[in-house]
Amino acid sequence: MAMRRALTAAGPRIIYATTARTSTNSSTRVLLERLQRAVVRLHQQFNALVVVRLFASDVNCLFNRTYKCYEEDWCVPTLSAAAILSVSPATTITTTEASTALQTRRQRWARLWRAFIRGCQVSLVLSPLLATFPFMYVTRSVFPWFRRKWWTCALWSIEALGPCMVKFMQWASTRRDILATEVCDLLEPIQWQTRPHTWAKTLQALATLRCDWEKVLTIDQGNGAMLGSGSVAQVYRATTTVQPGREEGDPTAPPPAPRVVAVKVIHPGVKRQIEADLELFRLGAWLVEMTGHLQWWSVRDFVEEFAEIMHMQLDLRSEAKALDRFRENFKARTDIVFPEPLWPLVNEFVLVEDYVGGVPISQILKDPAWPVAEKKAIARSGLDAFLKMVFLDNFVHGDLHPGNIFVHPATSAHKGKPYLTFIDAGIVTELSSQDRRNFVDLFYAIATGKGEVAGRLMIDRARDHACVDPEGFSKGIARIVEEATAGHNLQLGKIRVGFLIQKVLALCIQYKVKLESNFASTLLAIGVLEGVGRSLDPNLDILTAATPIIVKSQYFQSKKA
Repeated sequence: MAMRRALTAAGPRIIYATTARTSTNSSTRVLLERLQRAVVRLHQQFNALVVVRLFASDVNCLFNRTYKCYEEDWCVPTLSAAAILSVSPATTITTTEASTALQTRRQRWARLWRAFIRGCQVSLVLSPLLATFPFMYVTRSVFPWFRRKWWTCALWSIEALGPCMVKFMQWASTRRDILATEVCDLLEPIQWQTRPHTWAKTLQALATLRCDWEKVLTIDQGNGAMLGSGSVAQVYRATTTVQPGREEGDPTAPPPAPRVVAVKVIHPGVKRQIEADLELFRLGAWLVEMTGHLQWWSVRDFVEEFAEIMHMQLDLRSEAKALDRFRENFKARTDIVFPEPLWPLVNEFVLVEDYVGGVPISQILKDPAWPVAEKKAIARSGLDAFLKMVFLDNFVHGDLHPGNIFVHPATSAHKGKPYLTFIDAGIVTELSSQDRRNFVDLFYAIATGKGEVAGRLMIDRARDHACVDPEGFSKGIARIVEEATAGHNLQLGKIRVGFLIQKVLALCIQYKVKLESNFASTLLAIGVLEGVGRSLDPNLDILTAATPIIVKSQYFQSKKA
């Protein structure tokens, strides 16, 4: 009796738990079912707190990159109601199907809410710029100080909107044939310098590398220590005694001479920002394809391709593997160099690689005094290397904007010619066997002026189409190719890329032929490098450079088939 009074004083939960262990009658089961329903209601009520957490995290990520640490996952917070389920006997009657359905609903609403919040953030940041743009444009020659302030705010807004916007503007700044030269010049600084994260966050990332990193890696904290800050990471100059490709040797042996290296550190919170942007892009793509006709642009497929591109950059181990593969592919060439990663000092958040000196190619593009012959040699070398990646290696560097290409002076080791170094291999493209064959055939048909053949290939190998007039579509593609090249073969300075893209998109809608999203990454990489080559040597003919490599690629494919 005394025990009973003690349990009563302790509260109804203890009485319930004792009864549940000592009785299995029907009234207990009813009570457990009621408790389960109460917990489900508590889950639903707690969703409001989840929304608040998502809003707070997105706002912090917009203005401050230090919201989360490196070890934390960007996921919906765990509900406290789960703790009740874990200690309650009601878990014995919770079905897997119900839990899965609840989790799916929560994730769907969380993704929709995240896209909505991201849309509000973008509108909030861009609204002042859009509202003042007409005044800035009209008075740009009268009030130059206002124009300079407007562009300063525009660059800040681009950086604040996160890595997806920065990456897009980096690519756009290379297209001087589409955007005005003045706009490209103003966007150029974000190719190598964006808003960096704090030194304290860099220390957090280095701590994930190894606990004694300070013994093997010395990072200068002076003014010249940070080499640059990109869309997803920033780079420091450092020295180390660790040798590439192997672990540390005998501790009693004399240490090797220090070598200068570059230390790349992922921005904290960047994964959250990318996921928020992708949810907004997916929602926008769904709305675009709801119009009906635009479904033939494969907008949602292109968004998923872009998502894959951005996700590649979030694990620096993938970049280190890509650098090793590029070094293997180009080991027989002296005009193209890739930095070597130091594998003992590589993890998901940190990459230590050889330091790259040289002159950024962006300086050569702006320098009219640079020798024309050397510019042409650089353009030809870069184009040949890229064509080799596309048609022979099927492993393409997808981010060759001017901030990722460095030029080195001629040396005897490089046959007395200037050579190039490609860095930041976080974005790479590799097509499947069938997609590669389709791409090579299509490119070869366009390069050789066989527009009708290219049109038939687009229809025959499209994943989906409703074209009732294949001959009309093929002739339309032939006219586009002829007008785009305008009788100048495929010279970089004469190709009108904007015109070509616009006409092809319109033709796909008219004849209901779906564009292949599989080629999006490769075409984007071609477009970025073509913009650089256009500035170096506008008379460089892609057809002359590409035809031998394409034929060789087709020969290799026919042997393997």
